[in-house]
Amino acid sequence: MEEKSEILYAADLAKVLGKSQHSISMAIQRDSDMLPPGRFKMGRLWAWRRATVMKWLDQLEDQDETPAPRRGPGRPRATPASPLELRG
Repeated sequence: MEEKSEILYAADLAKVLGKSQHSISMAIQRDSDMLPPGRFKMGRLWAWRRATVMKWLDQLEDQDETPAPRRGPGRPRATPASPLELRG
């Protein structure tokens, strides 16, 4: 029987979240909110407690509504010229 470690490193977290290790590393660099809270360093490596990650996943599952988009709408488009104006 496989013993589960209490500590998850980036590679372990990637497996749990179904992401690549590279995407986890990039999210760490950007300090993204796609990662669970409670990250800490163990030597040179970032780590999370398994219980914290599982609790965070449960909270995500319990959310009824989708989160609001992080950025607003883009700039408004200019009104296109009419064909009469183009001929003109």
